[in-house]
Amino acid sequence: MQLITAKTYSEKKTGYTVCSIMFNERHELLTMITQAIKNDLNKETPEIIQCLALSMVANVGGRNMSDALWKDVCLLLTSGTSKSIVRKKACLCLLKLFKRAPDNIEVDAVAPKVIAMIGDEYGVATSALTLLIGLVGYYTQKPPVPPVFEDAVPKTIRLLQKLAFKATRSHNDYKYYGTLCPWLQIRCLRLLQYFPFPSRDEDKKRLEDTIGKILSTEKKKTSKGAKANKSNADHAILFECLNLIIHYAQNGEFHNRAMLEKAAALLGRFVALKEANIRYLGLDCMARLAKVEGTLPKIQEQLTTIQYSLHKDLDISIRKRALDMLFVMCDESNAPKIIQELLVFLHAAEYQIREELVLKIAILAERFATDLRWYIDVILKLLTLAGDYISDDIWYRVIQIVTNNERLQKYAALTMYKALEGKIHENGIKVGGYIIGEFCDQMFSKKITGRNLFNVLNRHFPTSSPSTQALLLSAFVKLANTFEDLRPE
Repeated sequence: MQLITAKTYSEKKTGYTVCSIMFNERHELLTMITQAIKNDLNKETPEIIQCLALSMVANVGGRNMSDALWKDVCLLLTSGTSKSIVRKKACLCLLKLFKRAPDNIEVDAVAPKVIAMIGDEYGVATSALTLLIGLVGYYTQKPPVPPVFEDAVPKTIRLLQKLAFKATRSHNDYKYYGTLCPWLQIRCLRLLQYFPFPSRDEDKKRLEDTIGKILSTEKKKTSKGAKANKSNADHAILFECLNLIIHYAQNGEFHNRAMLEKAAALLGRFVALKEANIRYLGLDCMARLAKVEGTLPKIQEQLTTIQYSLHKDLDISIRKRALDMLFVMCDESNAPKIIQELLVFLHAAEYQIREELVLKIAILAERFATDLRWYIDVILKLLTLAGDYISDDIWYRVIQIVTNNERLQKYAALTMYKALEGKIHENGIKVGGYIIGEFCDQMFSKKITGRNLFNVLNRHFPTSSPSTQALLLSAFVKLANTFEDLRPE
């Protein structure tokens, strides 16, 4: 406390540094130094001292500090006399205080000043956009979003256009491995994702031109041999741009088919790269793009590459994304092929993704089944390969489908009878016991008698759980009612 209230910079720096490291936002001693911090945030205080106080509050500020200091921070932020370094730190400090106490901040008064900072120097603009993303993100989750934030859209579009089209000119101080302000471009693209597609024709054209420029220049920048840092920065901008396109397209606001196809082609190139992080992001982004109407045919061209990622990739997170991608791109034309691939993958799949894999196969088999007999065969394979991972909902659904389709009942009963003759998971015993008991009257023939049906079910009775035994006993009663020769026994 004595160091913070001292007059020399070195002592204050030491005091603030110790507080930032040793205290957290619930520490009781913070209350005792709040007034000293408030004094240092006075606009008459030298900027270097203001920065120390802002940095400390941004690190350990809590609800109590927000209540006491938010007006002082806002004053530094909105004051026309504050230097750039102070406004940058004030933006980030205010974001921390807003997260701790959103009700304190007078958004309608602060937002216009922050939006005006978008047109300031790039460092200030980056901090301002970070604050705006935090504010708009909060109100997006707890609507409505105050209308004052809509003024940020045209300013953000103009800044993004300036960055995209001047990327090869001067501004060396703001370039990161040759890329002009990648973090600022990313923040511009991310902020726009909270708003609908611009309504003004001027803004529409400016935004479409900028997106097209980013997509075309990124293709040149990310060639082989590029440095890892440069590649990461360029791909970060590209994926954020693709996220913006998907955001507009999913809301039905973006109708530039050529640009959507170009986005799909770029993602197809990325899912085939050796870099694991880019492949992961490419698959994740492609799965969302595939939900946009009209993009699926272009994405389906990458089916072979995605299947390779599912089977051969060493990274389980990428295999999960490949699984999600196959689930999304499945339709009537390729459903049998994709489901067969998933069944093959099920043999070697890790235990942590088997339950999700089984569920996806069951959903796809039912959704795209042109022949319900094929659906029964798929479910039987699931029962054989991964019975432990089949939930009750799946085999309940099988029984419901068989019960409601008379033409399927005999086939299902005969299929389960053959399966029960061998080794089968207990969930398969439940399905077989119910179906055979319910539709045994359709199975009678010279080769299949009532005793055959009883024996094939009874052989599983001793090793089954009580719930399965109860279901089998119910099936035995139904067999006795259908076949008179079983009643004396």
